[in-house]
Amino acid sequence: MKQTLFIILLSIILVSWKADLKGPWIRTENGNIILYTRPLHFTKTTSPDSITIQQIIQEQNHAIEYINYRLKTHFDAKVEIFLFNYDEAKEKIGTNGGGFASLRKSKKQIYFTFSSEPIFNPSKHVFEYVGSHEMVHIITTSQLGRFKTSFFGEGYSNAIDGNYGSKMLENVLSRYNIDSSLANIILNGKLLSPSELLYNNTLQPRLYYPQVGCLLNWLFDTYGAEKINKLYGLKRRKIENASFEVTGVRFDDMEKQYLNYRLKIE
Repeated sequence: MKQTLFIILLSIILVSWKADLKGPWIRTENGNIILYTRPLHFTKTTSPDSITIQQIIQEQNHAIEYINYRLKTHFDAKVEIFLFNYDEAKEKIGTNGGGFASLRKSKKQIYFTFSSEPIFNPSKHVFEYVGSHEMVHIITTSQLGRFKTSFFGEGYSNAIDGNYGSKMLENVLSRYNIDSSLANIILNGKLLSPSELLYNNTLQPRLYYPQVGCLLNWLFDTYGAEKINKLYGLKRRKIENASFEVTGVRFDDMEKQYLNYRLKIE
């Protein structure tokens, strides 16, 4: 499968990384979530306390409900989440700036870095420790199959999560809302067409992720998630023809409609 080098190189590295799950762990289960956290004082950086553990579990159970609602899926399995302390995460999972999800249908696990300060999500107006991006990967892999393109794989996750990147805003770490990012991208004359998002192999993540997320949200709103879900597992070369079969609209006509919508052309 030909893949977009600059867009998914990090994802390839992290997904192929074998997380070091050596204990000790504190196991807490509620609803669909089985959360593994480090004992207090396990490393020099903070481990989550009992109150934070419950907040994270509640956050992730809510994420499953929200994703099912948005994607019209019916996921109801257990998901294991391993939270690594900040100062061990890079060694254990390859990054201390987030994490990754297993893309094996039989292995519903998320490996993530714990930060003592949650990040503000402006799309949902809540503070989050893990967010929904990786949970989207878990649910789509289980319900729709493994993605063949970053167009759908990352498009779905960025659409549902609603954010890409983060910044300090009034001393609060906040996510970048993809709609706001897209507005700035359009003002700078860098709006990409659906064809470019599907086929261009050299797009930078800061241009790609917000735009593909916004495009997928538009596709969900315009044609319905149930129809778009049928395209999720297809290879790139099959998507254009299949999109006509699924939506009744030719890909190039859909593209014109989308660009007119974004540029407010009547």
